Amino acid sequence: MSVSHVLAPLIDTVLVRSAVLGVLKSAIGLAGVIYPVVASLFGSEAIAHSFPRLRQTANNIHSRMQSLGLNETQLAERCSLASIHLFEDGEVPRLTRDRLSKILMNRQDLPAKSAARVVTHAELTILANVLKVSVEWLIGQEENRDPVVWNVLANPDRVVEFANLFQTHEQIAKENRIWSQSPMYSFLSEPFVHAFNQAHYGRQPGLPNTRPLVEFNNRVARVRRKWILRPDRSFKYTNLINQSHFEGVTCGKGVFSAISKTILTRNLDVIIDVVTNPSLRMELVILNDANPAAPEALRNHEFVAVVDNLFSVWGYHSADIGWSEHPSYVNPHHQLLDRMMEHRLFRDVSETVEYLKSLQSRLRDGRN
Repeated sequence: MSVSHVLAPLIDTVLVRSAVLGVLKSAIGLAGVIYPVVASLFGSEAIAHSFPRLRQTANNIHSRMQSLGLNETQLAERCSLASIHLFEDGEVPRLTRDRLSKILMNRQDLPAKSAARVVTHAELTILANVLKVSVEWLIGQEENRDPVVWNVLANPDRVVEFANLFQTHEQIAKENRIWSQSPMYSFLSEPFVHAFNQAHYGRQPGLPNTRPLVEFNNRVARVRRKWILRPDRSFKYTNLINQSHFEGVTCGKGVFSAISKTILTRNLDVIIDVVTNPSLRMELVILNDANPAAPEALRNHEFVAVVDNLFSVWGYHSADIGWSEHPSYVNPHHQLLDRMMEHRLFRDVSETVEYLKSLQSRLRDGRN
């Protein structure tokens, strides 16, 4: 018999509801598991967390604190300021240093009795705002089979959240491997990126106003280029792209024909500089178009990325972005990109550079 069936007769009145919650919360030793379930049945605003989920939330908060160089006192001060702006009306959650300490106690194998047993949605909203990540990431998605999907046009201000989503996983990873229908921003020149985004995202059929989409991608490009183009970066960055897609974009074909030849030629110089710089650990993999490893399903995607076996993120032609930490997404995507790597056209950097220079010659000779 389910918990809800057992408790159903108890939810007739507000008085009984409050009494049952109070008794269960104080009397049941398994408050970290049972109380959140009961609370959700009664409409509590608390996020229903089992201990593993609380632990992941606490670990994610601590990880971001370290990345931003914040201690508990500093985080509490920032949360206090953020709460005023986020909750102008009603009761403002108080994320004091003591409250944060109790949340972070869940990082331990055996948390103290004073450790937080629930974290409210309001508290997560404040923490996500201050730590510049999403609530979904703070909660953790490793056990969630349903991916998170963001509508970029509805939330164009989530650039920092999107970038940090990558970065938090890349900091502990060995490789970020990405298949895409256009070269990733970190390989490209800034003038080319702006021209590409205007040509690609500025003419989306059925969208009355594409400016937020163009600006979102320009901002993502700036943030990601700064993060990736660091000689001390610990992880390898690999971009897989089909030959026809690569040439269509970098040689100015179709919708990209408006990009000037000067920008196109200079952009290929930048790509050559990037792939030949060993300290950057960036690999451009040009794939054979006749690639049996690429399923038809990828036709609906702009890109699919996997950071080790930790995390997968993908973009749709609609501009929506999905991501997951669950193995049911991460592992198949990782295996797919592994298979696609076997269909590379060039064995090493020198062959790739020779190919890039041949494209430059075609541009100069007008053989585009």
